[in-house]
Amino acid sequence: MIAKRLGMGERRSISAVMIGLFSSLMLTGCSAEAPTTERSAAPVTSVLETAAGRYEFAPTTCAIHGQGGAEDIEIQGPGTTPDGEKFFFELSSTANVITIDLGVDGPFSSAERRIQAGRVYSREFTIMTSGRQLSVADLVLVDENGASIDDGATLTIDCDAQ
Repeated sequence: MIAKRLGMGERRSISAVMIGLFSSLMLTGCSAEAPTTERSAAPVTSVLETAAGRYEFAPTTCAIHGQGGAEDIEIQGPGTTPDGEKFFFELSSTANVITIDLGVDGPFSSAERRIQAGRVYSREFTIMTSGRQLSVADLVLVDENGASIDDGATLTIDCDAQ
């Protein structure tokens, strides 16, 4: 190892050079623009077929956990109604509840209008599973006031396409 004692002037020069290099690297990193990609709409992979038309959505959460012959299923995702209005879909097998919050496209949003199904709101439903594909037949849908909307809706969800 070769050691050389640097004088005060040389140390200042080296320090100035190091600060200059570091600053230029920081400026280069800050001024560079990250490439942007256009975010495309999520593919429609799930459908609630009703007498009024198709409520299409793409699950952003597809949690399926099976243990001891029982499955705990939680599904969530944004979608659009037959007339193009946005909604947020939620299914809980544990609570045996489906809720569709109309006019919002995210969880924890306050929706004034809602479509509901399940044990608490209308009639209990049974989820049929085949791997990560689910279906529910003969759903009884009601609005936020309990008024009947449909008594034979069909739900299909494909969690593999998530």
